[in-house]
Amino acid sequence: MRGSGAGFLLARDASGAALGCGGYRPLEPGVAEIKRMYATPGTRGVGAALLAALEDRARADGYAEIRLETRRVNGRAVAFYDRSGYARIAPYGRYVGRADAVCFSKPLRQG
Repeated sequence: MRGSGAGFLLARDASGAALGCGGYRPLEPGVAEIKRMYATPGTRGVGAALLAALEDRARADGYAEIRLETRRVNGRAVAFYDRSGYARIAPYGRYVGRADAVCFSKPLRQG
């Protein structure tokens, strides 16, 4: 997650232990892709906080939309993105034709 238009966040507890992470990178003009989203099991709210912070940073970087992919077998992640306002979309890029992929998109409201 290096380079222009990319960002990476690490969530830590008060003692500095990592609780989760996530990043985004440019996918196409105006569209960022979330990658490497992870929250340690049992850290309720960390994933939602990370996702909101990634969306805020991507919006500040000028992106109008976020896309992401997760594997169909990862039911918790699929449900998380459904609850977080992401809409399922047709597979894009390297995920086209992959039956195990579930792709999502969310517009980033400016303002």
